[in-house]
Amino acid sequence: MGESPFGFIKTGDFSEVRGLYYRFQKDKDIVLLLATLQRIIDEFGNIGAMLRYFYRGDIREALWAARKHLFRNGNELTFFFPRPSSANPMKRWSLYLRWMVRKDAVDIGIWGFIDKRDLIVPLDTHIFKIGRCAGWTQQKTQSYKAACEITEALKALSPDDPLKFDLFLCHTIGIGAGCTGKRTPACKDRCLLYEITKAVDSGQPSSETKKALAR
Repeated sequence: MGESPFGFIKTGDFSEVRGLYYRFQKDKDIVLLLATLQRIIDEFGNIGAMLRYFYRGDIREALWAARKHLFRNGNELTFFFPRPSSANPMKRWSLYLRWMVRKDAVDIGIWGFIDKRDLIVPLDTHIFKIGRCAGWTQQKTQSYKAACEITEALKALSPDDPLKFDLFLCHTIGIGAGCTGKRTPACKDRCLLYEITKAVDSGQPSSETKKALAR
């Protein structure tokens, strides 16, 4: 891509990426993704402007509308532009939105058309296990409903910015402490949330949890 990924996409010559792959995506998927990004730039200017065009207060509806505009009823690039689904937690987009909407030392916050209080937590396996262990969700599997329930619990701590805890929870508790989603004696020595969540048995965080995460 050289010094300018934007310039590379604008040229429309993606022959250099043929033969590349990323995890489950083959080179044809990568070429189609770049071509789709080129179309978005040509039609809207950037991804943010496209979402702003379709946004009416519900980010999922905006993403689904954008997908329909780009692909009609096709099955292309579902890993990047998910089809409408009541269950899909849309982790990739939720994380991307956190980066683009919130503004702090980690997130760049250059999109002003979505309020950070309306963001949904990026539900990966770590956040889901923590949510289950803390009693923030009773869902058995990762789903959009589970993501919303965990987000609502975090809103009890920070109504205007519930995702301020996402990085800490995911990397310090989830990855760093190796949360398994089940409270065991071993958790006491490695999890910062162990003592303050051990008595939680409902979908709401305890007062101790609020104090600890609000520090």
